[in-house]
Amino acid sequence: MSEPEDLELEALKRQLDDAFETTRPRAGFEDELWTRMQARRPVGTRLRDAWLGLVQGIREAPGVPMAAIAAVLVVVLGAGVLVYSGLGHGGSTATSSAGGADSAAQPAFLGSPGAFGRLPAPVLSAGSPPRFNTGVAPSATSPGAAYTGPVALAWSGKLDLTISTAPVFRYHEPSTNTADQFATSLGAVLVSRPAGYLGSYQTTDFSVRVRGTIQSPPREPSYIVLPIASTGAIDAAGGPADVALVFLAERSLAPSWQYTSDVVVSGDVSKVTLMRQFGVTGYGYAYLVDGAGERYGIEVDVNGNRPISATGPLPLSLDTASYPIISADEAVRSALASSPAATTAGVPTATLTTAELVYSMVVAGDHSFYEPSVLFSGTFTVNGITYVKRVLVPALDPSQRSS
Repeated sequence: MSEPEDLELEALKRQLDDAFETTRPRAGFEDELWTRMQARRPVGTRLRDAWLGLVQGIREAPGVPMAAIAAVLVVVLGAGVLVYSGLGHGGSTATSSAGGADSAAQPAFLGSPGAFGRLPAPVLSAGSPPRFNTGVAPSATSPGAAYTGPVALAWSGKLDLTISTAPVFRYHEPSTNTADQFATSLGAVLVSRPAGYLGSYQTTDFSVRVRGTIQSPPREPSYIVLPIASTGAIDAAGGPADVALVFLAERSLAPSWQYTSDVVVSGDVSKVTLMRQFGVTGYGYAYLVDGAGERYGIEVDVNGNRPISATGPLPLSLDTASYPIISADEAVRSALASSPAATTAGVPTATLTTAELVYSMVVAGDHSFYEPSVLFSGTFTVNGITYVKRVLVPALDPSQRSS
């Protein structure tokens, strides 16, 4: 290569080096890059962060008209419904959903199959009578009002349970330090440690109590928020459910797990329940149920547009491990196994028509579990009164149960 060509190449190289040292990304490139990075994040995480960011914006810009804010909230909630619709068995097409199975409140790690060893089985609360199906419950003196006798069982539904394994979730019992840290995150200070609670705390606007696991009926560690000063009205176009969500988000209590919402109105008070769900690969989302077979999660009482109180599970880290579960046929046989003969005189027959995979809490000392179960439901009639009968069958394979 000739000397002039060498000099020309050296000059070109210097020009390129100078260009790379001084050139900045084109206008809008950084925003475009951030958008692409966000698009790679899990959907549930993006929705949760967008929700919390929106609420933070509300807090920092009090002059924004609440009607406009409410309209944006409805759009965010609607997006959650679209994202999670079609997941199947566990969800509800009539209610809003948010959060996601990938959130921080979901498993801290995925242990090896059966990593927690043999587990105690969940059961419905002893002595819980069948529930009235519709209308006002009859008085204690009315015929059939206190029916607690045996009920024969029949099955006429269809259980779609094609998976062979399901996750079990475990949490460790929280300490007073855990409760104190939770209260501090709400801006509350310790007042006392009353019997049965990990702590009682207070802010200028509301008080908080935190308690550990309840043995019977089983219930996970939880908090209760009771406003001690008048809470300002929240203008939310979506009604009580949106009022509850804004109230929770403003206090960093919005659920990070999947849920569907339900509203029950009694007089001037609306009880909003954000019913907790667990993600199960190959199935969809399964509801968490209490000792009576009722779905539950976070509850917020709303009077008009003013929240009155809120209760919910204490945010705790969950471990998880996969366990083998029984088949649909085995679940049906187990549900009918304890049934007295339908021909027995005076014994009503409940026809079980629905069944779904659910999660039930099982207390086990310094740690407890959320375990998969199959919940069967049906109705029967005694003296003209219709009742709902529920049967809970442990879903874990018998080889994995300690009881």
